[in-house]
Formats: sequence, C-alpha cells, structure tokens
Amino acid sequence: MSAPFQPELFGDFLLVQRLSRRAMAEVLVAVRLGDRSGRTLVLKRPVLGERASGRAAQAIAREGEVLAEVRGAGLPLLEARGELAGLPYVAIEHVRGAPLDDLVAAGGSLEPGPLRALALDLARALAALHEKGFIHGDVAPSNVIVDDAGEARLVDLGLARRIGETTAEVAGTPGYVAPEAALPGEARPALDVYGWAAVVAECALGRPIHAEKDLASAATRGELPRELRAWEEHLPGLGAALSRDPAARPEAAALVAGLAALSIDRSALAERVDGWMRGEGKTALTPTAPMVVEARPAAGQTPVPRIQPTVVEGLSRQAPSAPWASPARWIAVVALVGLAFAAGSFSSRLRSSPPPLPRQAWVTFGTAVPARAQIELDGQKVPSPADGRLLLAPGEHTLTVVLPKGARREYTFHVRPNENVVLLPPRRPAGSSDEGTEDREP
Repeated sequence: MSAPFQPELFGDFLLVQRLSRRAMAEVLVAVRLGDRSGRTLVLKRPVLGERASGRAAQAIAREGEVLAEVRGAGLPLLEARGELAGLPYVAIEHVRGAPLDDLVAAGGSLEPGPLRALALDLARALAALHEKGFIHGDVAPSNVIVDDAGEARLVDLGLARRIGETTAEVAGTPGYVAPEAALPGEARPALDVYGWAAVVAECALGRPIHAEKDLASAATRGELPRELRAWEEHLPGLGAALSRDPAARPEAAALVAGLAALSIDRSALAERVDGWMRGEGKTALTPTAPMVVEARPAAGQTPVPRIQPTVVEGLSRQAPSAPWASPARWIAVVALVGLAFAAGSFSSRLRSSPPPLPRQAWVTFGTAVPARAQIELDGQKVPSPADGRLLLAPGEHTLTVVLPKGARREYTFHVRPNENVVLLPPRRPAGSSDEGTEDREP
C-alpha cells in the first residue's frame, strides 16, 4: 500500500499530486511558484537514483527538445525544461480530459463527425512535427488526450526521432506500428501516418484492428477488417494510410487538407469526455485542472510574506527556519483534480471508504488540523474530519479555519464535480519560530 503523496518543492515548481509512477520516471501535477493565474502543469522527471544516461532520462530530455522546436495544434504546449541534480525534467500544459483508449473502451466507436474532428487534430499534430523534421514514433490511443472541449492532443514524445535518424532498437506500441517498424530502420513520416490510421480505424470500429502483443507481429499482419471500407468515404486517405507500402501512404499535410474540408463535430467528443469524467462507463476519474486562491486575512492581520526556496541535494526545499508542514499554517487553496485512483495518491484513505458519487466534490487538508481548531463551511460549523476530507456539493463555497486563540483564515472557491480542493500549508518568513504553532495564526 503506497503512502499518500506529500506536496514537494522542485526547483520553482510546487508538486501537488502524482499522476503516475513507473520504474524509472514519474508524472506529477505542478504549480509554478509566483504564477497566480491558477494554471497547473504536468511535470515529468526521472525517479531519484535514475542515471542521466538512462532510457527514461533520455526520453524526457528528448520530449523537451522536440516541444521546444515544435508548436502546433494537436500538441501540448511546453512550459519549461531543464535539469535539476543532473537529471532532466519537462513541464507541459495540463490537459483536462480523458485518454482516448479509455474513451473508446467505455463508449465504443465514434460517429463520422466526431471521428473526423479527432482525425484532423492528430493529423495536424503530425504535420507540425514532420514539418520541423521529427516523427512522433509512438502514435497510439494511450498517447492521445481528448479535452473537455472535444480537442485532441498527441502527447508522450519520448520516442520522437529526427527524420532520417536510424536506431538499432525497435520501439512503439504493438498493434499500431507500421509493418516495416518490426525491424530497425530510418525514422520516416510514413511510420506516423500508419499509426494515425490505426488509431482512427480503432475509433471507427470500436476495437483495435490489430490484436498484437509484440512488435515483431507487425511484419506478419493479415488483411484489414472489411468493415473499414465503408469508412473510407467519411475519412479520405484512411485506406491509403494503412497500406503496407510506405511510399503509398499520404503525407500528414495532405490528410489535414482533406479532413479540413469536411464537417466535424467536437460537441459529441466533448460530451463523451464529460461522461467519462463523471464516471459514466468508468469508475476512475481523470485529473482536472486546479486553481490557486489566496486566503483572505482577517481584519488587522497582514498577509504572510513569501520566502524563496533553497535547493538541497537536487530537490528544492524550504529553508530550515521556515518549515511549511505545520498544521496551523494555511495560505493557499489549490483546487486539484478529482482523486486519480490509478495514481495511488491518497490510496490508503480511498480503500477504506466507499467510492464517491459522481456529483460530489471534496475539500482535503494537506496536514492534520489542530484538535481544538474550529471549521466553518458556508457559515455552518462542521466537525473536524478524521480522514482529512470534507464532502461538499459542487459550486461556490466559503471555508473558515478558526484556531484556538481566535486567529482565522477565510477561503472562497468554486469547485466542480469530482474535484478535490486541497488546503496547502503556507511558507513562513525566515526567522519565525515553530514553537506553539497550534495556537498561532494560520
């Protein structure tokens, strides 16, 4: 059973939730310090102990390199990239949406209008990459995020390569790589075009067109499903893009031109994403974009000044004289994501309580609330939660924390269904004492 994730300073980012963790890398939700716009980001970094020359570190560095050069519709925006303690990291926009493979698994095939919208977004992303001399290298439904406006992003560019670059390894996702990708070779745009067609075809049929478990099987594929022929009139270029001959496949720019002339329907895609996020057809919830709200000090009180973080052994932490984990110190409200079940964050609490209803929301205290503190929600006293969470209805709320000696902080925020509002402890000015924090002003 994994321990709940504790917020962490990393360079000039505050990491507030872990989305996923693999053997060599992890993906986290982050807020940039000093940014009051309420934007959240997705930060990728190798795990501690990973080598800078390791595969995960190289993939993260490559993603940052590609996104620094390529900006276009259908691709995530790069916020920052760099190194900390000798290991690379990349921070990109946090897309509020659902993975395409989950959408298809939950809802089945797409109608022509929304399918053309999806196909157009992915073709635009590939055209932008190819124009700048890159291929994505791993076009698959698991690497596509559809946001709540019905727009698709092609993400995870860790396997991207320069066009013409050769490699001794075979990489990609089984069932979506082109037949020639079963053997090492040059990076060519035709590889991405085949992946585009395999993804679009799966969305048209509601199932993968190649049920393969390894990359080598791509070289011995049989005939394509006959049902795809009926879709070629709705999706120009689909049949040619699935050709075994790379030279017969159209360019991504030609796919964009053909699809842009047809009618599309993003509203249907947006409705499916909304249903997925509400738990219809799937119990897990996708992370949603939080907001940052400053607490309003009571009359006669002054706001707590900010301090600069210090870097210790490659991890950014606060100065020892200003510990930020004191239970009585609250300054920011971060409206975080619904609970990412697969991420493992707060997993021990979730397993001991029944799953929430789709239209509920929560407020979570980042650390324990002092035993004698009083909590008021919308003017009504509420018991201090034993598990650190308060259940509330979506909408506008005001929460007040009154400490034993009368100091109080008031927070006003708007929460959407399945969102979690997290109260994070503030930073104290240098030179302040930790003694008696339970009775002091939060």
